[in-house]
Amino acid sequence: MRKNRRMDIRGPRLKKPSERALAFTSSMAADGRIARHVIAVNIAHMAALVKAGEVDRETGAKCIKFLMGASSEISPDSKAEDFHQQLEQQAVDVLGVQTAGYLNFGKSRNDQVAAAVRMELRVELISLLRSLTELQGALLGQAAGHGTTVVPGYTHLQRAQPITFAHQLFAYFDAFQRNAERVLQLYARVNLSPMGSAAMAGTSVKIDRGAVAKSLGFDGVIRNAMDAVSSRDVAIEALSCATMTMIDASRLAEELILWSTSEFGFLELDDAYAASSSIMPQKKNAVVAEMVRAKAGSVMGSLVAACAILKSLPYSYNLDLQEITPQLWRALDDTVNSLAMLAGMISSASIKPEGLRSAIANDNSTAVAMANYLVKEHHISFRQAHAIVGQLVRTSLQTGRSLREVAASKMGTVTAKSGKRIIIEPSRAKRLLDPESFLETIATEGGSNPRFVAEGLKVRQAELELTDSTLSEVAKSLRTSERKLNAMASGISREVKL
Repeated sequence: MRKNRRMDIRGPRLKKPSERALAFTSSMAADGRIARHVIAVNIAHMAALVKAGEVDRETGAKCIKFLMGASSEISPDSKAEDFHQQLEQQAVDVLGVQTAGYLNFGKSRNDQVAAAVRMELRVELISLLRSLTELQGALLGQAAGHGTTVVPGYTHLQRAQPITFAHQLFAYFDAFQRNAERVLQLYARVNLSPMGSAAMAGTSVKIDRGAVAKSLGFDGVIRNAMDAVSSRDVAIEALSCATMTMIDASRLAEELILWSTSEFGFLELDDAYAASSSIMPQKKNAVVAEMVRAKAGSVMGSLVAACAILKSLPYSYNLDLQEITPQLWRALDDTVNSLAMLAGMISSASIKPEGLRSAIANDNSTAVAMANYLVKEHHISFRQAHAIVGQLVRTSLQTGRSLREVAASKMGTVTAKSGKRIIIEPSRAKRLLDPESFLETIATEGGSNPRFVAEGLKVRQAELELTDSTLSEVAKSLRTSERKLNAMASGISREVKL
């Protein structure tokens, strides 16, 4: 191979940069994530230049052949500012500036990095969606086995009303479903190409933006060149989706931590997701759930950091934007990993029936059933009924007797004060206050009646399958575009030898 005289592609405009300044501004540490996409962008752009007749076919073929063999590894001894510069410098060193010097013809690092970030973000969003569906599947798996398992439901962290365990799991499934829908909606906004925008004003080089976009798997182009290179709203939106997902994940993790304590005793986490104490041999700590809870704070911090970076930047491109990308990848990694951990914890957790029975026994959480009975059967207003049952509950707590016993013996006395003496039989009081009977009276759609569980499972499983189907189509589309780009590049590169 002919030896070429090395040319520094930074040009002579500035003196040699300070090594400390170069290290300070370099994005090399984070560029590994987008390196393969940078190569693909260069291939697609050069193919477009050749097709448009802006670069002769032999020159284009040589560049593409080099790019197909180029490494996406970050060179440890590179003095480049970023991988974009490293790649072009390597091409110039190998091919010479007369050939490789056309690589950046009609494009800028500005549109190139924006495109590469979007390409990697597509991959990350698919990964996020897969982790969401994995967790949702775990939630449905547990719900299917606990459609009639009665657990205490809480408001203000005080026992409120009995529900089924499936009802609680459905609540989390639905929250994560909304997160999945947000990510899918975001994907459409991410999957638009900035290429052809150049630095910010577009370019006089006649390349087909639509063709470049299609070859890179994009659904279309960002219509304004300045917006294309200087906006990072999709990164903010991705961080927002990750934050909302992690808020829900943290709430689930918190409940797993609480439920697995001896104070609650509702479930047992698998040992794989726990740790012992370094000094107390009896301990089993829910450390994985604790870490999920902590990661939610880190992800939220990345969103705030990215917003703070972006909020005061004038259009168009500023190097400040470079600092958003590491926040994006770190937050998405934390979210994906956290969801995977939760899926494992949920699917392997064991419910403790004895702990649940103890929690529900005589906790007065079905008291509203007695108030509703007074309204329906004795035609007094709900507020009056609420006051009557509240007095019975107070007496129950003061005397240490169950609410059903107090209702059977004291209902007449309490109701007589309101002008209408009502007597309730002990058997009726027992049936009204029984948790299973209480659940069977729930009539509204979306409630905790066990008879709603089968249909709830069916509807949610269909939603899960639809998301999986959409994911498969999206992933297949990206693989197809990648194969087509490689085939096109191979066809052109076979025409020359390096």
